[in-house]
Amino acid sequence: MRVLVTGGLGHIGSRLIRELASREDVEKVKIIDNFLCQRYCSLFNLPSGKKYELIEGDILNEEDLNKAMDDVDTVIHLAAITDAPSTFDNKELVIKVNKEGTQKVVDMALKKNVKRLLYPSTTSVYGPTDGIAREDCKKEDLKPQSPYAETKLAGENIILDAYKENGFNGTVFRLGTIFGPSVGMRFHTAVNKFIFLAATNRPLTVWDSAVNLKRPYLDLGDAMNAFFFALENDKTIGELFNVVTINAGVGDIVNAIKKYIPNLEITYTKSPLINQMSYFTDDTKIKNLGFKYSGDLDKGVRDTVDLLRGLL
Repeated sequence: MRVLVTGGLGHIGSRLIRELASREDVEKVKIIDNFLCQRYCSLFNLPSGKKYELIEGDILNEEDLNKAMDDVDTVIHLAAITDAPSTFDNKELVIKVNKEGTQKVVDMALKKNVKRLLYPSTTSVYGPTDGIAREDCKKEDLKPQSPYAETKLAGENIILDAYKENGFNGTVFRLGTIFGPSVGMRFHTAVNKFIFLAATNRPLTVWDSAVNLKRPYLDLGDAMNAFFFALENDKTIGELFNVVTINAGVGDIVNAIKKYIPNLEITYTKSPLINQMSYFTDDTKIKNLGFKYSGDLDKGVRDTVDLLRGLL
């Protein structure tokens, strides 16, 4: 395979471009990234013995995208604005990057006869779901609560419509909130953010009503394995999958961090949640095809704390 990773220098991408190098069936890894977050460190110490090519460009630029997809048979489309809270203040840009950008990626992939495309969406598309969140729920039951989630849902439809209309070999993953370290990691999502605050001796502010509410989380290594599983399994083509290592409450996360940072300070507040419903994300569909998880919340926390050990 000759694989293009869009947004390849981000939290997920910086791990993925290394994992791809370990595969015997990967001949070349291409990366397109606009360096908006200046993660030059994601390019440090790339594995030897594998061809890499970097395109400093933007998925919204047709010339950049055309160059990126030259001689590529597989695309893993990670490029997106993903910090959900910040997307309320820049909705137009989020629509342009996450929705219109995905359409441009698919259009170019069709033009270039790309054989396979993987698209990571988010379990945030479910919104305030009460009970169990499954892939086959009705469209009207999906209630995304942020421009980020809304545009990722739009991206799902672009991929799946391309499959229905053109036979385009796309697969969509609704990923739980990522945890676990990578070279280009960020600390804006729940588990990683809590760890960073704890490691820098700052208290965690937790809504008391949220302590036991379940939310879906995904170990970064499990995300890698899900991508590779799809590339090896034709039954995933044209399909949508929840991928979740654990459905956990804030209390579970806090307890995992306390094992490694015992002096963690927690402040509980009565402030209400935007979405106060607890829900369990069902991932039976991908497991029924044979996918197995190997990630673990405790290990993900420990590995991330170890990176910050000098502050403790």
